[in-house]
Formats: sequence, C-alpha cells, structure tokens
Amino acid sequence: MTLDRVLGLGAVLLGIPVAVASWGFGVGSPKSPGAGFWPLLIAVAMAGLGLSLMTRSSRAGASGAASGFRWSRFGIALGTLGFYVVTLEPLGYLLATAVLLFVQLRWVESRSWRTCAWIAVLTAVISFVLFRVLLKVPLPAGAVPLPRGW
Repeated sequence: MTLDRVLGLGAVLLGIPVAVASWGFGVGSPKSPGAGFWPLLIAVAMAGLGLSLMTRSSRAGASGAASGFRWSRFGIALGTLGFYVVTLEPLGYLLATAVLLFVQLRWVESRSWRTCAWIAVLTAVISFVLFRVLLKVPLPAGAVPLPRGW
C-alpha cells in the first residue's frame, strides 16, 4: 500500500467519526449554523480528500513516489509550527507570522530570499490588518510597537 493510500485511509477513518459527532452537536442551517456546522463541513471535506487520495490512479502516484517524500522538509515545517506556537505571545503576531512564513517559503518551498521576505511581510501585515483592525480580533502585539488603537 502506498503512502498516499495509507494517508487517505487515515483521513477517511478520522473524518467519518468526526462527521457523526458534529452532527450530534446540531448542524443548523447555512443562515443559522449550529455548533456542528463547520466541523461537519471540515470532516466531509477531509473524508472526500482522503477518498481522492486512495482512489487516484497508480500512475499519478508513481511519479510522486519517484521524487521521494521529503522528510527533512516535513521536519522543518513541523518545527516552524512548533516555533510559532511557542513564540506567538512573546514575539507577537506580526513578527512570529513573518518568521514562520519566511522559513516555510525559503526552506520548505525553496523560494528566493527576496520573494520569501516580501511575501512573509506582506502576508503578516495584511492578515494582521484584516483580523485585528477590521474584524477586531485580539492578536498578541509582542515585541513590535503598534500605533495606539491597533
């Protein structure tokens, strides 16, 4: 069994009980969603994508398997997520997010230094403005001094 099929089966086996449990919380309607609405949608999407992984042609899987699974990239991605969780409060949303995105783009996606820097900073600032200023979601300020009222 290939890695894609094992991961697909895992997604299906996890998605089904989550969908059943979320249905028990009450789904509601799209205009008035209940507590189980979003978990149900996520579980159904996860199970559907798992089925897609399990059933895609072996020829498509062979080309992906030939390139090899990059465990080092996976380790970097996992490590940066751990770093993000630990440093979000002390560094603040802007700095921690920019560092996370920079490392992910540079060493996981192999993008150029300049591209990584621009994308990381712009994404951190735009998402900060969207969540903190427009949606009024409290985000940790951390080490970056922010204007009063932000």
